[in-house]
Amino acid sequence: MTEPSIEPFVRAHLDGLIALVAAEGWTEYTEDAERTCRALSGRGVTTLVALAGERVVGAIQVQSDGVIQAHVSMLLIDRDWRGHQLGSRLLREGLERAGGLWLDIRTRTEGFYERLGASRSLGYRLTREALGLGDGP
Repeated sequence: MTEPSIEPFVRAHLDGLIALVAAEGWTEYTEDAERTCRALSGRGVTTLVALAGERVVGAIQVQSDGVIQAHVSMLLIDRDWRGHQLGSRLLREGLERAGGLWLDIRTRTEGFYERLGASRSLGYRLTREALGLGDGP
């Protein structure tokens, strides 16, 4: 498998991203494509997609103040691409591009974040250091 590129979300990625969301059963993103597009590109939102050729195989949505706090709202990896470090790459790129000292994460997939070095709080927090990004933005 060729390593996917990670790029900022643009409208041309919408159908592929909605397909990823639909595969997870998240109907709030599939019911209204225009609303979804606005949510993925709103103020304070950084949305990135992982592309294998032209196919969207991963996505991350980070909401951030750009300085201190960042929150992962969505992290999706196509089932065929799981286990290939794509989630880790998207987390690093998401924090780097959105800005902030850490990523706060609420999830049901605890094992994945614990393997990355996340500390437990009311969810999980990944620091820049744990993601290998250094001290500050």
